[in-house]
Amino acid sequence: MIEYRHRKYVGRGLVYAALGVAAVQALGPVLWVLSGSLKSKADFFSHPWGMPRAWLFHNYVDAFAVARVGDYVWNSLTVVVLGLSILLFTATTTAYALARFEFPARRAITAIILITMMVPPDVLTIPLFIVLRELGLLGSFAGLACLYAANGFGMAVFVLRSYFLSVPTELEEAARLEGAGTLSTLWHVVLPMALPGFVSIALIQAMGMWNDLYLAFVFLRDPASATVPVGLLNFFQRESIDWPRLLAALSALTLHCCSGASSRDLRQVPSNDPTETYPHHVQCNRR
Repeated sequence: MIEYRHRKYVGRGLVYAALGVAAVQALGPVLWVLSGSLKSKADFFSHPWGMPRAWLFHNYVDAFAVARVGDYVWNSLTVVVLGLSILLFTATTTAYALARFEFPARRAITAIILITMMVPPDVLTIPLFIVLRELGLLGSFAGLACLYAANGFGMAVFVLRSYFLSVPTELEEAARLEGAGTLSTLWHVVLPMALPGFVSIALIQAMGMWNDLYLAFVFLRDPASATVPVGLLNFFQRESIDWPRLLAALSALTLHCCSGASSRDLRQVPSNDPTETYPHHVQCNRR
């Protein structure tokens, strides 16, 4: 009996130790980012792993006022909302048509959509650049949103199609007997039953659009239109990296403490260090 209790306590101790290691591994980088965001440059490079000697909360103000992080957040929100609106509307209607309607070349269209998922968008950079330039959408949020929607179109169609196929057709027939049209049946009957797939697609694609750096860096030509990943490149100066402000911006973005309103309120706040010069934008030579 005593040996059994001893083994039980040892096993429980090992479980708690493993959980503690996992917690330190997960929370350690977050605490390091929060600690580094409150340091000065000299303190950060002299004691990168220690606690701040002086708690400089103005790094967060400077990240928004000087580096214009709030503007980048607003730009990213605009692009994500536009991209999701285009993607969800087109993917939902396409998936419903492929799941419920019989028409010529339906299998061919499904195969074409599947093939587009196998082509990485990076190899299409030059053709996409030319197309957006000819359409007058180069450098605009609408053009970038269309690229994001096209990039996630195939995955969204196949996921939603599988959900639509699982909905009983009897429910749609009952709705049509009540006088509902095709779009009304889709909106009021089918889509609510496929809501888990709809929400999953929205979350996955929104995260991808928000974190994208490559397409935003290539197709947004105006530095004032930069999204969050592109805007964070401003902290990487030629001489050095402004780690405290960069970590302050990352902390604010991670904790969801930034919005477009805060950008407008803090835009005119000057830096607390009058001797320090900080570029509003890094001028990258793009060929």
